[in-house]
Amino acid sequence: MERSKPNTESNSPELFSDEDWRRIAGANLLLGEENDEIAIAEIEQAAHAGDIEGEKVRVVGYSQSEEDDSYRLQSVEGVADLISPMEIDPEVSAPFATYTKEMAALCVRTSQRDYYFPLDKQAIVSIELLPDDSGVPRCVRKLRHYADKIEEVAGVGNIQDAESRQLLIDEMNDVLNEIPYDGGIQVKCQAYKVKIDDRGNNVEDANPAVLSGWLPSFTWRDDRPVLEMFDIKNRFATFCVDMKDVLDMAPIDKEEIGASIDLFETVFNDDFQETAWRLATDLSYVDKSEFDEVSREYAQILNDQLSEFPEFVDVSLTGFALAPDATKNNELQYEFMDISGACIDGACFVSYHDKFYAALEVTIDGESGDFSKKVYVIPDRDKIIRLEGFDGEAEELKMAVNELHKIANFASEVVNDECFYKLPLNEQLDVLSQYECAARNVIQDISRVREFKGECVVSAYRCLPGDLLNAVSWNDVPLEEVNSHEYVEKFALCADNLVVWNPEINDRPDIDGRILSVSELPLSRGEPVLIVNNAEENKYYLVRCSDVISLSRNDPSTIS
Repeated sequence: MERSKPNTESNSPELFSDEDWRRIAGANLLLGEENDEIAIAEIEQAAHAGDIEGEKVRVVGYSQSEEDDSYRLQSVEGVADLISPMEIDPEVSAPFATYTKEMAALCVRTSQRDYYFPLDKQAIVSIELLPDDSGVPRCVRKLRHYADKIEEVAGVGNIQDAESRQLLIDEMNDVLNEIPYDGGIQVKCQAYKVKIDDRGNNVEDANPAVLSGWLPSFTWRDDRPVLEMFDIKNRFATFCVDMKDVLDMAPIDKEEIGASIDLFETVFNDDFQETAWRLATDLSYVDKSEFDEVSREYAQILNDQLSEFPEFVDVSLTGFALAPDATKNNELQYEFMDISGACIDGACFVSYHDKFYAALEVTIDGESGDFSKKVYVIPDRDKIIRLEGFDGEAEELKMAVNELHKIANFASEVVNDECFYKLPLNEQLDVLSQYECAARNVIQDISRVREFKGECVVSAYRCLPGDLLNAVSWNDVPLEEVNSHEYVEKFALCADNLVVWNPEINDRPDIDGRILSVSELPLSRGEPVLIVNNAEENKYYLVRCSDVISLSRNDPSTIS
């Protein structure tokens, strides 16, 4: 006799919308094929895995029995764990439609056992995210869960090979990178370990400590990932904290990056004002038959001037702008505005009260955010109180270079301290790898939104053609250094790809004993190293982080 089914249509869980269920059902159809990873990624996104994983949940739905694999309606409170594929046995009767050989299932962990609930609207009556009263922020709870899970995976699977362990640590660092810690990070904890030189001291206190650190990252300690970061006040000290002891984490407030640029001082100076006035005046005397062509030509003259200023990408302004008035047949009228992040479309000429003016065509968002409109800004101090620009992308790259220099300086201080050479080899390589990991995070950050392609200006490099990359040792390649007596254009490297990779750490299988002197590291001097690829010329450049002078992106409009 068929088992009765609950009315799941009227009791659809609030955590998942109908659209979420549709996406999950579609992705379930892809399971069991070559697209497993893509399907699970889609399901995790639709199931809000980033919000519920590691959290306490109450699930009412059908879960397989351990005794006979039959499906039983159960109400379970536990911790939401991973979403993974679950095989569907066609011989086992299910109280929901089974139209695939595999379905994604949500694991809910309890102190007694793990429960697996097929992710299907007919199989789950409700999913409820239970409130957390621990006072511990979500980011900390999530990192705790990942640390526990990775420790379990490494232990059960006896994972010892370096590549697999690094992949697991990378997962932890990806979650950590969700916290913006460019200015450093503060960690509130109830216990921690501090290492100074080669000595470690455990610190436990009844009163929680607040640690301020640079360059946080996870690393292995036995089979458990722990958080390590350099003490801001002492470059030779490293804090080590187990996530189970962490109570809170927050980025350190940093000074505002870069000051706003007064565009009246840089772009719309006296020379621009004189040119704009002259062109607008000349336009008044142009014959109507030639007006469109001449006005486009004059606007192009102004746009050519504006293209020289990168800070002109994004502006903020306060003052009176000309906007179409819908009540007067879209006739232009002055309207007071105070806006930030206005998008500049270019220069043009507008007519107001039978007189022509050079103006900026600006797109601004409507008050409700669901539409945009164009207004015209006459760059004149009589009408505009404030007109400021900020080249956010250039500032981001400048920050990245500064961060690479900081990392290089920290690494240099360590390898120039005699205590470093008392460490065993594995700890020496571990220290150098931490700086390499920090530099890698910097490069990943500037490529997160758009992959970096552009120019890397350096003061020194080594260069190998692509066909010799695996045939010639970097140690045999001479160092090219810039000096005041030579043309420096060749030190502006075309960078189609940036990778942090130190051959002295990663390509030395024959290392025997510990490193005894910085002279054993002639390529890097102990600091992280970039490999810059010029794809068109098939060349690779080896560059120390301290030798990077600047980074700049290609203009997106010139990229095919």
